[in-house]
Amino acid sequence: MLDRRQLWLAAGLLPLAPHRTAAAQTATIRIGQSAPLTGTHSVLGLAYRAAALAVFKDANAAPGGVNGRRVDLVSLDDQDQPERTAINTKLLASEHEVSALFGFVGAGADRVGARAAAEQGLPYIAPMSGSVELRTPQSPRTYTYRASHADEVRYIVRHTETVGVTRLALVYEYNFLGWELRDTLLESLSPTQQARTTFTSIDREGSEYSIPGAVAITMARQPEAIILGSNYVATAKFVRAVREAGFKGYFYTLSTVGSQGLVASLGALVSGISVTQVVPFPLSDVSPASRQHRAFCERHGLQPSFHSMEAWLSASMLVDTFKRAKTVTPSGISDALDNTPASDFGGFVGQWRSSKPNPKAFVSLTVYNRDGKLIT
Repeated sequence: MLDRRQLWLAAGLLPLAPHRTAAAQTATIRIGQSAPLTGTHSVLGLAYRAAALAVFKDANAAPGGVNGRRVDLVSLDDQDQPERTAINTKLLASEHEVSALFGFVGAGADRVGARAAAEQGLPYIAPMSGSVELRTPQSPRTYTYRASHADEVRYIVRHTETVGVTRLALVYEYNFLGWELRDTLLESLSPTQQARTTFTSIDREGSEYSIPGAVAITMARQPEAIILGSNYVATAKFVRAVREAGFKGYFYTLSTVGSQGLVASLGALVSGISVTQVVPFPLSDVSPASRQHRAFCERHGLQPSFHSMEAWLSASMLVDTFKRAKTVTPSGISDALDNTPASDFGGFVGQWRSSKPNPKAFVSLTVYNRDGKLIT
C-alpha cells in the first residue's frame, strides 16, 4: 500500500524544488506558490513563475543576498483546479515549511488560496487576482497592490460612455467571482443603463450546455458591447459562438482574462478585443518601469508580457520587503509588509495593501490588433 508521501508523488503534488535540510532552511526564506504549470491554463502560471524566479535569482546573486539569506520559491502545479490549490497550500505549509505564500495564479488564486493561507497562518502575497473579496476584512492576511476587478469594470464603463455605447452585456462565470463582476457592474450603472444591460452566465468549461443559451440571451437584447468576465478558455468559446451568431459590436475583457492564452485560443478572432491592464505596458519604452522590465527580460531570456511585468513588480517589491523584515517568520513578514513604503518604478507605484482596496489603483486599456498583438 502506498503511504501518504507516495500518493502525493503519484498525484504530481510534490514540489519542483528538492526539500531542504533544517540547517539549510536557516539561511533561506522559503515561499510557496500554487499555479497551473501544466494543462490548458498553464500559459499564465509558467510566465509568472519564470519572471519571479529570475527576480529571486538576481537577489540571491547580489553581494550578501537578501540580508544574508536567499529566497527560495517552491512551486506546485494545481492545473487550475481550486481543489488542488487547497491541497498544495497544505503541502507547502507542512512538507516545505514555507514562511509565506506568493504569486498564486488561476482559479485557485481567488477565494480558495486566500482562505487556505489563513488556515495555515501564512501571509498571502500578490495573488494574480482581481477578486474584491481579497480586498476586504474577509481576507486579513492577503497583501495586494494590483487593481481589483471592480476597478477594471468601472474603467470599462467610463470608456463605453465616452465612445457612446448605450447597451451593454456582461457574460460572467457562474461562481462567486462572476457574481462580484455582476454586482460591480450594476453599482456602476444608472437605473436607465441597468435596464438596457444584459446579464448572462456560462460555466467554467464554456460547455455546450451553457454557451448556446448565453449567446441566445445576449443576441436577443442586441448589445453594442459585451464585457467578457469568465476565464480565457470559456471566453474564447463564447466569442467564437457569438461572432458566428452575427454579433459585430465591441468586446471588453479584464486583465486576468485577456491573456496570451486568449490569443492562442482565438487566433485572428482576437482582433479588436479591448483588455484592461493593471500594470504598465511592457512592450514599449514608454515609461521607466517598461524600460527596466524589458532590460530584465532581455537579460534573462524572457518574453516581455503583462504577466511577466506583474511578476517582476510583485517579486521586486517582495525582495524589498524581505530586506526590511526583522525576522522571516510568517508574523515577521506580515509586519514588514504592513510597514514597507511604496515602491516607485517610474510610471508605476506599488504599495502593499491588506484588507482594503487601493484608492490609486493603476488601470489602463489596450486592444488586440489584426496580428494578435496588444497596442495602446
